[in-house]
Amino acid sequence: MSLIIAYLGIMSVLLIALNARYFGELIGVMDDPANEAHKKHALPTPLVGALMVGGLAIFIIINHYVFEASTRMVGIAFCTILVGILGIIDDRLRLSWQIRLTLIGATSALLVLWVPELRLDGLMWSFGYTTELGPWIGGAFTILCLMTLVISFNMMDGFNGGVIGISLILMIIMALVATNPHRQAICLFLASALGIMFVYNMKGEFFLGDGGAYALGILVGSVAILTYNVDANITIYADTIFLWLAIPTLDCLRVVIKRRSNRENAFYAGRDHLHHLLIGISGTKRTLLFYMSNIGLFGALSLVSNAGTYLLFLTEVFILAAAAKYAGHRLDAKPAE
Repeated sequence: MSLIIAYLGIMSVLLIALNARYFGELIGVMDDPANEAHKKHALPTPLVGALMVGGLAIFIIINHYVFEASTRMVGIAFCTILVGILGIIDDRLRLSWQIRLTLIGATSALLVLWVPELRLDGLMWSFGYTTELGPWIGGAFTILCLMTLVISFNMMDGFNGGVIGISLILMIIMALVATNPHRQAICLFLASALGIMFVYNMKGEFFLGDGGAYALGILVGSVAILTYNVDANITIYADTIFLWLAIPTLDCLRVVIKRRSNRENAFYAGRDHLHHLLIGISGTKRTLLFYMSNIGLFGALSLVSNAGTYLLFLTEVFILAAAAKYAGHRLDAKPAE
């Protein structure tokens, strides 16, 4: 990736971060805690994450057409912009979950058709077995995976630094294993920009909003699937990708199952996610540390685990389930204030 275009992309993120309130008010995406009971921040905060991530996607497209870089990333970048726009509209108008799900599915389908290298025709597991899906089932499964990641990232976006921090670490990991120099450069470019976003998000200058979470979900998920399917310098198993994305996806699955068993709508906002439970017993900073150290440790171990990756994934499942159980028990035992 051109250093000039990378520099301009990173500076665009910094510009939006420094003027987040202006841009938020300009496009009408201010998160006012007075309008939603489950929000805990004190002042209206701009939801400009989609502008930042969408801007980065635009620079990826420009880089391709100026320097003839990776064509696969053009499709990923374009669909990242589309779901970012959908999220901005959702932040403004509060679309129904049926409309959101349909449009996220349509964008995911467009992406799989545009970039067929994303299609998961087979799942190679670290315990020595391969699940052959074929083009039709594999395509449908890939669309489902992308939709799940978009929804999971949005559900996890309930505290500063969480989604951005995990995305930052994963981009660094994927840069380390990429053999395609264009994709490696793009991952490092995105990691650098995410570092700036992380700092200003932690300061409370802006929130990702639905648009930013949607865009990061499809962007990180697509690059992860591409890393599995194409040009990695180590063997990447299907369970490696599940391990990298375990925190958002497993918690999303837990919440959906819990809400459906209680006859609640799985797609409405609430405070029953893992980060809400952990924040309730240990605070925001410790919860962020748990998330980032978890993904950093397991991500690093996945690079050297080879055939033992499935054991790492099972360990991760146990840790996350135990953390949710313990935090829920502690909160239930707390005396009412």
